Amino acid sequence: MINKFNLRYLILPFLVSISIFSCKKDANVGNQEEKLLTNAVSIENGYLKFRDQKAFDSLVNILVKPENFNSKPKELQNFKSYRDIYLEISKEYENVNTNKSFDDFKNKYSEIVEIKSDSSLTYKFGTPLSALFTNIKGEVKIGDVTTVYTNDQRMVSYSGKHKSELEVSNISRTDLTKGIFVSNISTKTHTSGSNQASTEAEVVTTAIKSQLYYNEDGKRRLFVDLWLESMPAPSTHDASFRYYFTSRQELKRTFGGWRTNETDYYFSNLNYNFSGFTYPMAPDGVSYNFNLPSYSVGNATGPIIIDLGVKTGLGNGIAGTGRFFSGGVPNAPSFNVPN
Repeated sequence: MINKFNLRYLILPFLVSISIFSCKKDANVGNQEEKLLTNAVSIENGYLKFRDQKAFDSLVNILVKPENFNSKPKELQNFKSYRDIYLEISKEYENVNTNKSFDDFKNKYSEIVEIKSDSSLTYKFGTPLSALFTNIKGEVKIGDVTTVYTNDQRMVSYSGKHKSELEVSNISRTDLTKGIFVSNISTKTHTSGSNQASTEAEVVTTAIKSQLYYNEDGKRRLFVDLWLESMPAPSTHDASFRYYFTSRQELKRTFGGWRTNETDYYFSNLNYNFSGFTYPMAPDGVSYNFNLPSYSVGNATGPIIIDLGVKTGLGNGIAGTGRFFSGGVPNAPSFNVPN
């Protein structure tokens, strides 16, 4: 049985409020720097601005396809995402081989990436999905609503003119009268496989399960994670969610611990059932099935995303099984949810 969690009563009032608030024009908005990429996507103040939710969903659906991870759609050729920057930093990290170079690297990039206790790198803010469409400040704009993924693992959405990093950091709580909504991103995964969301009502994006596999000599390891992501949306009818898996291999270096490395990724017999609540609300939600018999991505640097597709409404639970493995960790067992 798919476990259920109920966040719809939290998000929907906000979406109604922020949609209404968005209709109020700010006299100071007109002087923002904007560079047109297509009719639906532009660069404004260094972040991507999407004309509407449909334009956002369409481009993200392209970005999450594994075959596109080593290339960029033409709409984004002049935009550098947080993931692009993270990969550049990871490449530079490969050359770190002394204590001094490690200290220099840490001083240079500690505000952009997180350096874990085992010396491996991970994203400083946001999620593997948001890294595809946010800039180095974690920003994206859909319609008149700007969402910022912050270093303290929050999603701050607001309507109106662009706010500075200091202004965003000073926003501490939701204020629907001002078109502001604040939610948390939970990165605390459950190795038991529970796909219940956190009991904190404000959490709408969460890492549900994480599994770590090693190869036989212990010199390579593979992270497999399951995420539920509630997407930023400017109106009630645009509320959407997606479940997705990420796969990332790391190599143990002689100096400095673990580093993400390029490898081949494989996916076999993925079969997962999931459900969501839609608007207007159906009492039992809507059920979906994702099935992928076999797939591979060659010569890639993770995390690689396997997306189950964007759905209208709010995620309600997932169960199933499948194998995620790599060239360096070929014998990883099945990834079972909820077990």
